[in-house]
Amino acid sequence: MSKERKLRREAREAAARAAVAAEERRAGRRMARRAVWRRVSLYELRKRRTGRLSARRTATERAVIAVVAALVLFVIWKLVPSTALAVALSLLLVLALPVFVIVAFDRRSS
Repeated sequence: MSKERKLRREAREAAARAAVAAEERRAGRRMARRAVWRRVSLYELRKRRTGRLSARRTATERAVIAVVAALVLFVIWKLVPSTALAVALSLLLVLALPVFVIVAFDRRSS
């Protein structure tokens, strides 16, 4: 009787070891697939970090801000006759742009 129990226990333990090994192989393949997918899909570039300068803005809002700033700089450098005044206005734009962005895109209710 004890020999039979010993054989059954050994069979159960062998089956459990085989199941654990199979799960480890599946987990390894799953991790490898995820690593490949992250390399292929440029996952690191799409990941959003809260420490970024403009993390609260959507991609569209950032694009609008960049286009408006570039357009204003273009107008300044085309219409202002003095280079010193153009530089001064450009610096003023760079300093005032964050204020305008907060006023234009603020999500808080006031």
